[in-house]
This record gives sequence, structure tokens and C-alpha cells, in this order.
Amino acid sequence: MIEGLDKSLYHPIVLFLKDSEVVDLYKQKGIEVFGPINLSDFSHTKIWWYKWYHPHHLIRATFDTIKTSFFTAKYWLKKIKPDIVHLNTSSLIAWGKVAKKLKIPVIWHIREPLSKGYLGIRKKIVQYYVKKYSTFILPISKSDSDPWKGLSKLKVVYNVVTEERFNLNIELAILDSVSLDSPKILFLGGLSKEKGTLLILKIFEILLKRMPSAKLLIAGYFDFNSKPKYSIRYYLPTEKYKRQVYKILKKIKDNVLFLGPINNVPNVMALSDVIVFPATEGHFARPIIEAGFMAKPVIASNLPPLNELVINNKSGFLIDSDDLESWVKKIELVLKDKELAKSLGAFGYSYCLEKFNLNKQIKTVEDIYSKL
Repeated sequence: MIEGLDKSLYHPIVLFLKDSEVVDLYKQKGIEVFGPINLSDFSHTKIWWYKWYHPHHLIRATFDTIKTSFFTAKYWLKKIKPDIVHLNTSSLIAWGKVAKKLKIPVIWHIREPLSKGYLGIRKKIVQYYVKKYSTFILPISKSDSDPWKGLSKLKVVYNVVTEERFNLNIELAILDSVSLDSPKILFLGGLSKEKGTLLILKIFEILLKRMPSAKLLIAGYFDFNSKPKYSIRYYLPTEKYKRQVYKILKKIKDNVLFLGPINNVPNVMALSDVIVFPATEGHFARPIIEAGFMAKPVIASNLPPLNELVINNKSGFLIDSDDLESWVKKIELVLKDKELAKSLGAFGYSYCLEKFNLNKQIKTVEDIYSKL
């Protein structure tokens, strides 16, 4: 979105809280960058929230939020002097508060669904402060907008994909031990409970009995170092999910290829026959709309907002996450029926091109900026 802004009207400046390879990516793109300032935000989303066994994270996030609220945010906003503050996640409460106090308009981009947590108290706090300090709220799906439903300052702005990067003429990725003739399933989720790593492994284990030549490609970070031979931590209750994952992997590892964090997503998608997103927690899945731009069929969990991204039986299939047999049948159907796969991909391409087009969403954002 930053690249797509009209630079004759807007000069984007990005302040990073934490260091990562993304900082260098922004610099390479010629975007003005400040930070990282090495402070935590207060996350309370379905993908990441502080549970009872995260006291260290909770204490750090609380301390850094207070520090930001009283000192850090004021320093940086006075240094940069922005005309508009555009926050890219619900967890940046302190920044919204200080910007509002300095009378700077606040665009609050909501990119993840809020978690209920245990009692719903933290959700109510985040919900209240986003409402209080924002000038406009921009959720990336209708589902993510629910906590602020009915507010006049609410506007859904879907995530976007660029046709320059995701296009039908891109070269296929060449992967070791993967034949072009092998049925290939792509899962972009690494090792993540919320994105459904264990679920796709269970599905794939059943599928292999029917299609022994199938390959499961797993992209994203996968923690192989958490299982040292004599690690006490590995046997803690909090590590139960990883133990279940490793147990299944032992049986099917010859048909699973780990790609790690990758930059050539379009090329890997071009090589794959179907993209799966078996999430156990609903959230906006960027791989689904990327698959649409690559005209690839998609099978995803029947959860909001995934049901806004996949049109059931037209661009792919939506299946309950606990219905393993339906998952296996649909994946097998798409892998074997090439005409069906082509038809699903073609519909997905048309749908995503219309709904998640960069120019359309940029115009929405620039229209809101112009009002400020």
C-alpha cells in the first residue's frame, strides 16, 4: 500500500518498533524509515495474545506500553511531525492515545481479529481505546470490523496483492525431490497452531493412503530446535502441540518438504496444484488471495473472515476444520480433476482481481487521507 500511494501527494514515513528483515526490505524500496526502537506493543489478537503461561511477555508489553504512553510516542511524533498517524495493528494503543493528545488524526488499520481471551476484559479495553482515539478505523475484513460495527468512521479496506508480483506467467519454482508430475499441496503456515499445521498433517497422512505420490510443501518458520534429546521443556503441557506435530511427521516425513521462510511465494504457488489453509482460528489469510491471483484452487477452514476470501464451490472449498474426511475428499478431488481445478482457479482469479486490487484499495485510503 505504501508503494501504491501517490507520492506527489503523500510522503510515507515508517517507524519500526522491532528489528527484522522487513526493515531492510523497506529501506531497499526507498521508503523513509525510523527505528527500530525495540519496544513491545500490547497484542490481544486471535493469532497472538498473552495466556497464563506468558507472564514474562505480559509484563514486558505492559511496561513498554506505559513507557510509550508517557515518553516514547511523544518524542517520536514530535521528531517526525506527521500530518496523519496510520497505525497498522490494534495493539498500538499508546501511540493512538498520544497522537490524539497532540491533535494528529489517527487512521487505525485493524489487520487481525481481536481475541476474547479468558474473560473478555482485555478485548473490551482494546475495543474501547481504538474507538476513543481513532479518527477512522480500517478493518481488513467485515469480520474484523465487528467490534466497532455501526460506527460512521468504520471502513473496510481489504488487503491487496500486486499483479506485478503474482501473475500467471511467472516461472515455476524448482524444488529438490519434487517432480512436476507429483500432486503438490502447498501450506503457507510453518509451525502454527492457529494456522492449522497439525490439522494439515493429519489430513495429509490419510490422503497418502489414497495418493502415495502426493507431496506436502510447508512454507514458513518451523521450529526443529525445540526437541533436543533430553529437553525437559519439550515435555511440558505447553509443548503438547509440538509433540503431536512431530509424532505425525515421523510417519510421513518422506512426502513432506519444508521450505522455510520464503521470498519466492509466487513461484512456489505456480508449481503447486492446490493451496490449503486449515486454520483453527479465523483471520485474514493472505495466501488465499495470493492463490487467487495465481489462479490456483483453494481449500480453507469454514471460519470468518476466510469465508469472505473463498467463494465456496466456486473459487475453492470451505470445510469445517474438524471434518478430516471432507478435507481429504476435496483435496483428492482437486488433485485428480484437472478441469475442476482450472475452473476453481479461474473464478478465484476474477474474484480476487476485482476485490483485492491494489488500485481500488489505494483509492479508498487516499480518499480517507484527503478528508483529513
